Amino acid sequence: MYGILSESDLKQLATSFVKPDQRLRELVLLAKQTPLTSALQQPQFEVFGCEAKVWLQCQWLASTSGPATPTAAPQTASLQLELGSESRTIHGLLQLIKQALQGASPTQLEAFDLAAYLQALHLDDYISESRRDGLQAVVAAIKGKA
Repeated sequence: MYGILSESDLKQLATSFVKPDQRLRELVLLAKQTPLTSALQQPQFEVFGCEAKVWLQCQWLASTSGPATPTAAPQTASLQLELGSESRTIHGLLQLIKQALQGASPTQLEAFDLAAYLQALHLDDYISESRRDGLQAVVAAIKGKA
């Protein structure tokens, strides 16, 4: 349900978002830790359905080496993501998604529930409906491309 994160990982991560006045600051800090690269900001990586520009690049890697596909190595493949946005808040939210899904197996990706994840992080009431729809479009794009 939370990608690669265990319940204890999630609880630890959620402590940053308990206080409403800390939420934006924490999201901006996450965004600063992972700068947006110009290599990602290409038209072929843009995800549509978001208010802010969002870019996504994803692939499956086999546990041995090199690219894999979910059908070729479903048990040993791990998801590799690069996500970004010009909006610092959205970029921070994308990094939270990346934390949950980076290295995920096909089974973990399929089971990922964005709404439950945001609720567990105390962000469900903080994020507007349009941002939530945009993030859902990103998760759908990851599931569709991976």
